[in-house]
Amino acid sequence: MQLRKHLRLLSWTAADKLLFVGYGGVTWLQIRALAPEEYGLAAQLLTLQAWIAIVAEGSALQGIIQYGQDRRERGRANALALMLHTVMTLGIAAAIALAREPLSNAFNEPRFRSVAVLLVLYCALGIPRSFALKLLQRDLRVRDVFVTNAAWLGTCTVLTGIFLLRGWLATFEDFALIACSGMAVGSLVGIVLGRDLLELSLGGKLPARSVVGFSLPQAFMMAMATSIRQLDIFLVQLFFSTRAAGVYNAAKMLYRVFETGADAAMWLLYPTAVQLLHQERRETLRALVAKALVLQCMIALGAVALAEFGGTALLVRFLGLRYQETAAIFNVMALGALALPFLMLQSVQLALHRVEQLLRITTIGVAAALTGYLLAGMTSALWLVGSGVVAYAVVVALLLVLAVRKEGLIAGSDIQQAIVSLRSTVTPNTLQRILSANTEK
Repeated sequence: MQLRKHLRLLSWTAADKLLFVGYGGVTWLQIRALAPEEYGLAAQLLTLQAWIAIVAEGSALQGIIQYGQDRRERGRANALALMLHTVMTLGIAAAIALAREPLSNAFNEPRFRSVAVLLVLYCALGIPRSFALKLLQRDLRVRDVFVTNAAWLGTCTVLTGIFLLRGWLATFEDFALIACSGMAVGSLVGIVLGRDLLELSLGGKLPARSVVGFSLPQAFMMAMATSIRQLDIFLVQLFFSTRAAGVYNAAKMLYRVFETGADAAMWLLYPTAVQLLHQERRETLRALVAKALVLQCMIALGAVALAEFGGTALLVRFLGLRYQETAAIFNVMALGALALPFLMLQSVQLALHRVEQLLRITTIGVAAALTGYLLAGMTSALWLVGSGVVAYAVVVALLLVLAVRKEGLIAGSDIQQAIVSLRSTVTPNTLQRILSANTEK
């Protein structure tokens, strides 16, 4: 697979992920406007919705791609995936809402009740967007994905600007209004752009048991994997306070810049890996995996260096003394950021249907992460809570490399060849080709 042939795809994907990086600046303005206690509640709402969405999308909606290669079964695959996704999303959100009283007592935070109730609405508003994005991902319509996410984040950006100018952004409820409005617009735009792909039918021969059997193990795997990436804020809440959760999540927002890069690679690699394996082109997949790893590692190394040498200090100065612990927490997390590029190998294992193996790898990673969080909590060291993120990323990355190497899809020689290939590909004319690719059509 030649990099030059896919500049348009890569550039639109990069632009889409840059949306989230750019929206990080808007998030910093929101954090600056809110007290740590208020932002702690806002972070809980966003975290729970993101966790539910990732679990449901990464399991139920993956059937759209996995079984959508057969055009005769697309309508049934879409319908079964949508039904499973809706039940899973609203079911988890409703369970949290029903358990809001005991959870509020456990967190020693009375206002968690409001978070739990709003969570159901926020998740419901996001279901159409998630479904549309998965359809667009299957057909690699990355430009439409970009527009959908731009509508979502753009709405949140405009509303944030209005609220800040009017002095309306002061409480968790103000933040929730912005978040729900943006999600609603994103869902509407996604459905409009993907309307030609909205093929739903219960006819066909695809067994529902196959879809459920494919989705449920992934749901358990995603629930465990994302519990560390998303629900860690609640461990901080248990050991420390709502204020500490807000400070910790501010550091996590910076770490998510690196997670966004890793997610972009997985987003692109999975449908491509499924297609190449279906075509029995394993050598092409080997070369692609090696190239993607080298590129991601180079980007991660440069970004971590930039953050460590002054980036976090400037951020803390911007946020103010209320968030002064943020820099120390991120300095620990940065070690884990260097391992994130290897998490894209999950896509290869998933394309190979190694779901049970991924579940075992994830379980070991979660155990390592929980050990890090417990040590930080027992020592009452807030700056050390990022060690859980590091433990998870490093352990899972190592196990994934060993697993994919056993499949014969990665080797040291592949990495060397990828470095040589990329050096010859990335020339002073690369930027010009990317810009030309974007201006075509």
